[in-house]
Amino acid sequence: MPSLKYDDIVKQIRSHKPAPVYLLWGEEDFYIDRLEKIIESELLDEMQKEFDFSVYFGQDLKGKEPGLQGVIANCKRFPVMSPFQLVMVKEAQAIDRWDAVENYLQNPVQSTVLVFCHKHKKIDKRKSVFKLFDKAGSCFESAPLKDKDYMPWMENYLKENGYSVEPQALALMSETLGGNLSMVANELGKLFVNLPQGATVSEDDVEKYVGINKEYNNFALEKALAMRDATACRKICNHIRKNPKEFPLPPLMGVVYRLYARIMQVHALRGRGTPRNEWAATIGVAPYFIGQYETAASRYSYRETAVILQVVKTYDLKSKGFGGNLSHEAFIDELCFRLLHAC
Repeated sequence: MPSLKYDDIVKQIRSHKPAPVYLLWGEEDFYIDRLEKIIESELLDEMQKEFDFSVYFGQDLKGKEPGLQGVIANCKRFPVMSPFQLVMVKEAQAIDRWDAVENYLQNPVQSTVLVFCHKHKKIDKRKSVFKLFDKAGSCFESAPLKDKDYMPWMENYLKENGYSVEPQALALMSETLGGNLSMVANELGKLFVNLPQGATVSEDDVEKYVGINKEYNNFALEKALAMRDATACRKICNHIRKNPKEFPLPPLMGVVYRLYARIMQVHALRGRGTPRNEWAATIGVAPYFIGQYETAASRYSYRETAVILQVVKTYDLKSKGFGGNLSHEAFIDELCFRLLHAC
């Protein structure tokens, strides 16, 4: 199903040339929520909303009469005080029958803007109703970002709001804040409240205002392992083992695996004679950080890296309950020892 870009829909709304139907869908709700607010706040003014704006919720329409038929009946009336009437269906993922919508999409009313906000789950693209959305209106998919895209997204979001950021501070936030963009935006908002526009966000700012400990975190562990700094690794692991709620194993294992996978990639790129200026794009990191992995590859031989990757695989299975049921403290102790003494 082809999708319009976020900026395309914003342009349509702000130029008051909307499509008659929008399907905003996807597992990442950040951009769906933003589009929902823009459509709701900018297509009609407050007086027009009194007469030409209706809101429904998917859960209220599920298995009830008139359900969606009532929504569609409302769509067929003409606006009273504005060029368009806006009909918005929120939490549309709860809708179980789309028959009435399918019929409406055959010939939508051009003076009505019907918006479905379908969040937190995928749609079944095989259903005829979703194919009709393409012909009748505009579809926007808000898909989760890939891991390699979180850091550029944060940097761009900070830039849009008038801030620059130090690479280490950006990496620290990228590794720690997780993948929910709404939550990330909320945390970055703490920086906007406390720092003047034009400021450059530092690690100290992140620690002070976002609450991320710059000394004890998964990113700090990755750097210590990359440098093969046994003292720093033990210090960080000792903190991690005492704070299991703050450091769940799945994200930790993801960070450790990614480090050694990237070190292996550096060895492979060196072996193939790939130009160094191509390494960052191939590995999927910002150019600023390629030096860290290059240094790590000088501290871990190809053979050592291969052995450690097998160790990581073993402990990843253990973290999921296969091959032993270790406590969090014992798991961290064993993992730290094996990573530092794998060869």
